Amino acid sequence: MITVFLLGLVLTGTMTNLDMVETVVTDAIEPISEQVSAQGIESVILITDGEHEGNWLIEQIAAASLSEAGINVSTIRDAEGWSLNLRAMELSVTYAQTRRSWVLGGKQVPRRATCEISATLISPEGNVVLTSREGSVIESVVSPSNIILLESSTEKWANGELSEEESGNILEPLVVTGVVTALVYLFYSSRD
Repeated sequence: MITVFLLGLVLTGTMTNLDMVETVVTDAIEPISEQVSAQGIESVILITDGEHEGNWLIEQIAAASLSEAGINVSTIRDAEGWSLNLRAMELSVTYAQTRRSWVLGGKQVPRRATCEISATLISPEGNVVLTSREGSVIESVVSPSNIILLESSTEKWANGELSEEESGNILEPLVVTGVVTALVYLFYSSRD
């Protein structure tokens, strides 16, 4: 798995889908960590709610970010103290339709990694002290032949669905241009 990741990164010079997801999760978690740190809390119980397959990544990045902010982090649900509940509202990579960069250019696939996280900070007494909803988006364009190198073999939820349909097909513009040219020629040639 690591060799496929390194091979993909070396051959394409582009972030893998999992790298993109990790970046958007980090960008979404940072403001949450800052808001929790501003409350003056020394330790917090981190709880990831929901059934998203990427919750492990959110928990891992949130724990690292909170620790970096000087907050002790625990993941034991039944413990007493401040708790920070995180829920992935959206966490995915999507592909748009394949297109060409210009009329005769190579095919390209736009990718978009999206993360939106809802956070709730609850005091030891059970009062909601803070609610926040943070998000981040990253977009990139890659060649369809590189998609297989950039997708995760273990984390299928981080792989988008590639559409086989191509927009901006070269045949359609050529036919339209040809028909319009023929009509213009016929119009002006009949006037003589």
